[in-house]
Amino acid sequence: MRKSPEFWSYFDGEAAPQLGLRATTFRKMFEHLDRFDKPVSIIETGCVRTKDGWNEGQSTILFDKYVHTHAGESQLYSVDINKAATDYASTFIGPRTVLATDDSVRHLTRLTADFLAKGRTADLVYLDSFDIDWHYWHPSAAHHMMELGAVLRILRKDTLVVVDDCAISAHFVRGANNTIDFTTTPIVGGKGRMVAEFAARVGAKVEFSDYQAGWTGF
Repeated sequence: MRKSPEFWSYFDGEAAPQLGLRATTFRKMFEHLDRFDKPVSIIETGCVRTKDGWNEGQSTILFDKYVHTHAGESQLYSVDINKAATDYASTFIGPRTVLATDDSVRHLTRLTADFLAKGRTADLVYLDSFDIDWHYWHPSAAHHMMELGAVLRILRKDTLVVVDDCAISAHFVRGANNTIDFTTTPIVGGKGRMVAEFAARVGAKVEFSDYQAGWTGF
């Protein structure tokens, strides 16, 4: 059931047509949030950095719009280490968005302590603070794994954790007549690869696996 006609009118009419590879998975995120009959808490690492950069997702714009149209005192907590980015984001966010300029792992550790002290949990955690190098994905994947570790104590079984830039990874060889033979099973790649490996070990549920990947059950 869609909770906010105002948000969904904006998403379907303006945002989704510009989101490209991310349109379907962002839709799933907001459909997931709509299941909660309470104010929601969204935590985001890496905020919007440029105007009209829909090819990068514009997640802060979407999350800010959602918390300001969702019933109750929903909130977005967003952190970026780049002051130019947070300065830009501060020009359009509303009063339900809390924006910080800091190292994301350090900030999430403090935010988790604050949530625990107040008996709060997160409903959506969106990890996108480290730019991907597709030829050398390890630093970004390790960083997002550290971010997940920093918030684990404030996740519920139905908290959705999403990592951006997770295009499927696999090794393959090209055969006769341009056929492709996979030499490894396709897996979540890019920035979400280590989170995906951890999720598999602890039995988290894959909610979607596309250019963005999402899990519940941590």
